Amino acid sequence: MAIDTYESAQKSYQNGDIRQARSDWENLAKKGDIRSMHRLYTSTKNPSEQDIKWLQKAAESGHVEAEFDYAVWLFNNERYQEAKKYLESASNNKFEKAQAFLLENKNVLPFLLEYEQGNQGLSELIAQYYWQQKNYEQAVKWHKRCVDIDSYCSFHLGLAYARGYGVNQDDKTAMAWYLRSATDGNVDSARNLAWLYEEGRGTAVNQAEAFKWMKIAAKKNYEYATVSLGRYYLYGIGTEKNPQEAIKLLSQFEKTNVTAAYHLGRLYYLGLGVDKNYDKSFRFFSSDLLADHAASIYYLAEHYRYGRGVRQDKKQAYELHGKSAEKGDPDAQFEVAYMSSRGEGVAKDERKAFYWYTQAAENGNAAAQNNLALMYVNGTSTTKDLYRGFRLYKQAAEKGSAVAQSNLANAYELGQGTARNYQQAVYWYARAAQQGRTGAQTDLNKILHKLTARYINAPGINLHTSPDPESAVVEPLNQGDTVYIISYARDWYEVFYRKNNSLGFVRTSNLK
Repeated sequence: MAIDTYESAQKSYQNGDIRQARSDWENLAKKGDIRSMHRLYTSTKNPSEQDIKWLQKAAESGHVEAEFDYAVWLFNNERYQEAKKYLESASNNKFEKAQAFLLENKNVLPFLLEYEQGNQGLSELIAQYYWQQKNYEQAVKWHKRCVDIDSYCSFHLGLAYARGYGVNQDDKTAMAWYLRSATDGNVDSARNLAWLYEEGRGTAVNQAEAFKWMKIAAKKNYEYATVSLGRYYLYGIGTEKNPQEAIKLLSQFEKTNVTAAYHLGRLYYLGLGVDKNYDKSFRFFSSDLLADHAASIYYLAEHYRYGRGVRQDKKQAYELHGKSAEKGDPDAQFEVAYMSSRGEGVAKDERKAFYWYTQAAENGNAAAQNNLALMYVNGTSTTKDLYRGFRLYKQAAEKGSAVAQSNLANAYELGQGTARNYQQAVYWYARAAQQGRTGAQTDLNKILHKLTARYINAPGINLHTSPDPESAVVEPLNQGDTVYIISYARDWYEVFYRKNNSLGFVRTSNLK
């Protein structure tokens, strides 16, 4: 009869017979074999309570690898004093993993030992240590223990959930932690909470709440919150536009904060509530502070392009737009393409135009999507592709580009890159005509007869924004008014109404 040995059990394990191997190791462990005691722990991903007992016995018997593994288990189970004892023993026996572990944790271990002895106040320092080390799973665990000690503990929990540090990304949970911290007076949390409300992350977009929390954060003259609050006043985010208040807030940090300087430059360039002042905007956009800021370089290029606040230089404008485009600014990418296509400030180059229109289109620039679509439709510097052109027109049209809406309508009218659809053609011509697009009204009138006309059968009927009687009213309708059917939706018709080129919904029962 064969005698079980550690090596024969190991061979069984390597051959895939794990159950037999563990059975043999257990028998050997019972006979005092220390290596087998340790192997019972390392041979499974989910050690049982008994496996831990065998590991402990091996460690107590001086098996150096078992000492280290048991120390790590103790450490992870917050039995730090015992863990330290076994780590030091293994380290003294020149076990490199133990030496490395002690070195890695030398700064936090004293705090952990004291915490184990009952000093709960150290949880904040421990959490901070793990956060700085980017050990986010441990940081989250410890931050949850110190939320009653310091508001930054709940702030960091909000940040962890907002960015997915050590936890699954969850904006709703992030909001809850930010709210707790902000309520306790933490300005970082108030600022981040405002941003979540502004962007609609973890909640519906709520600019009023965003403004409320940003104002709270800015009360202490906190730079990033003050700058954000200035931006809110400038663009009317959650409050009435107040350019003078915006200038007051942004100017405090105009020499040190990129965002503040950028928005001040934009304010003077576009005349946002103040007179345009190209000299001032040029000084901002040409400053060293904004030298590497892509959007600022775009505006600086526009100064040179049109001679605003500086002598006109289209070559310089093209070069600056190129610099901004390389940094990823979609507006600059569009301008490089447009200038290349026209030979403005550079030799005409349709291939370069196609390349940069593609970059800008992929970054969501509606004008670039429209112009790129035109290049596909005409086969300019690329293979003619009506379907791709149609898709690009649609992307730009849905973003609100009037010229793309008109082009998309034309594609539907002609069946260019898509099936012919007069209803959709009328819809998009109407959208373009609402924005005053030249020719859209004429094109709309030419094909309106292709749609089915129906008449309002009763007084007091309204054209609604959606198939819901509680939705907003687009236009009131009079008995006998003509509407044109675009589509059907749940006992409602989507229709076109001539007044103001209106689009909306009417109940089918209200038509004859």
